[in-house]
Amino acid sequence: MNEAWEVLIFIGMILVMAAIFGGYIWASRHVKKRDGQNDQQRAELLQFIESRGWSHTYSVPGGGDRYCGGTPLPMQGTNIPIWDYTVGEFRGRTFCCFEYNTRNSGSGGPDAWRYNTVLAVTMPTPVPRMVIKKPRAVDKVNARADALFGGGKVMELGDPAFDEAFRLIANDEEFARSALTGPMAQFLTSDPRAKDEPLRFQGNDLLTWYQGRLRPQDIDQKLNYLCDVLDHWPAQA
Repeated sequence: MNEAWEVLIFIGMILVMAAIFGGYIWASRHVKKRDGQNDQQRAELLQFIESRGWSHTYSVPGGGDRYCGGTPLPMQGTNIPIWDYTVGEFRGRTFCCFEYNTRNSGSGGPDAWRYNTVLAVTMPTPVPRMVIKKPRAVDKVNARADALFGGGKVMELGDPAFDEAFRLIANDEEFARSALTGPMAQFLTSDPRAKDEPLRFQGNDLLTWYQGRLRPQDIDQKLNYLCDVLDHWPAQA
């Protein structure tokens, strides 16, 4: 009888060890699927960040909460994880950049994850939420969604060039008109980068984003654009 129990205990220990080992293998593959980049790409990113003297954290649970308020993050959220969180200074301004990744429901394989990169430059004073982006065919539907979920009012400046080129959503119409008069509107309508670089002013942050991985070659380009936008920021705003 004792021998039978010993055999059962031994088998049980083997099964437990196999389960632990299997869980480790699954977790490793799961991280690799989410990561979606090879060792060379990760090494290039980390080397670039280190060469600039910036700080890097692989993952930050809840780090995305501050940046909720619209695409690509949800309007509101709690404990939203972000990846490759990088903080530093660029052209005398504090910034951060990170990935916000979501799982495609019902999808497996290499396309199971949707990757989004967000870059944010800190502004000296907080401002009301305002979004400037390229207009799309679904804007009429989104306008109702923006109003329903607190995203703000879709408005026009009365500047034909600006109103044709951009969709403007603002929580404070008076602030939006103050911020987008004169040099700022002229800069956005004349700079070729503006049509492909959405902007979100929110609190102390000016954000832009794109669908794709955080790559060294994109960081300077996006941060330069954000800094150029703030260089045209009118004093009255």
